[in-house]
Amino acid sequence: MNNTFQFDEKINAIIRKEMDAKNIPAMAVAVIREGSIIHLSADGYRDLENRLTVDIYTPFHISSIAKSVINLAVFQLVEADRIDLQSDINGYLPFPIANPHFPLEKITIQDVLNHRAGIKDDSEIYEPFWNHPQGDSKIELSDFLKDYLHVRGKFYSPNHFADGVNHKSFEYSNTGYALLGLIIEHVSGVSLEEYSQTNIFKPLGMKNSSWFLRGLDPELVVKTYVSDGSGGFTFRGHNGYPDYPAGQLRTSISDFATLISGFLNAKDTPFILKPSTINRIAPIPQIAHNGFYTWFMISKSSHTYYANEGGDIGVHTHVIMDVRKRNAIVIFINSEADLDNILNSIENEVFK
Repeated sequence: MNNTFQFDEKINAIIRKEMDAKNIPAMAVAVIREGSIIHLSADGYRDLENRLTVDIYTPFHISSIAKSVINLAVFQLVEADRIDLQSDINGYLPFPIANPHFPLEKITIQDVLNHRAGIKDDSEIYEPFWNHPQGDSKIELSDFLKDYLHVRGKFYSPNHFADGVNHKSFEYSNTGYALLGLIIEHVSGVSLEEYSQTNIFKPLGMKNSSWFLRGLDPELVVKTYVSDGSGGFTFRGHNGYPDYPAGQLRTSISDFATLISGFLNAKDTPFILKPSTINRIAPIPQIAHNGFYTWFMISKSSHTYYANEGGDIGVHTHVIMDVRKRNAIVIFINSEADLDNILNSIENEVFK
């Protein structure tokens, strides 16, 4: 029996146990070991009511790990000399933005990538969009961000920007990544969807990926489920919001595994970014820190990983990758169950 088959069977057993224990409607898992995809699976139901199952090509809502795609697009434009990470974001936007507490201080692309731009998420503004799923937002990205960040915008508040001596310290910002999506559009001259399809998804063969429900067959997209309080589930609607670049992407486990394996193998196999750029985004880590160009650092079983996690209504996703050993785990589910146990179990089994 070869090692790949042994791993595959053990991973399947871990998945079945976790889905049963936590009553998870659907789960998709990819495991990459030494640069090769050794496990790719999708189990359960994309539609509980009609008992429709998932497969490895079924699009899941992946929430905040979608920020890794924004990262790739930004660095493609860096490679093309169309974006400078140290430049003021106002050189790449259709309207001016300034922190009212520090009006003469520039905010750079690097600041935004690293969640250190001092741009804050206002829960009162976002709650109607984030917590009441209605699919693709009818509000244009540029219009929303102008209303939120421009001094004359209808949602504007000085409180949307950090104050004090530590205003450039780390603060997770969905608004910042929405802004990067707008920058990609303004610099490239096309929508983020068109840019992503042309420069990322199609070159990598990602046929089941889109920032919008309208870019997919909605009947095939995984429904997102929350507990109904009595052991069952409720589908409240597909998530969608005007700050969609921060986490609205839907993709299949097959597509996303292709992206991550391409990223890990960029030194030896042609990818959408140069190997030197990959090393810039995720260098072989020496010490843990609060994040480096979108990714965060975690330690498991004496290994250090770049990680990203997503959560939304009826959604939980996780990806970890070891750039030195070219190992990775990707997990998508259509519920809000915790993923730490299964992530640790697979990591201990495959990478021990």
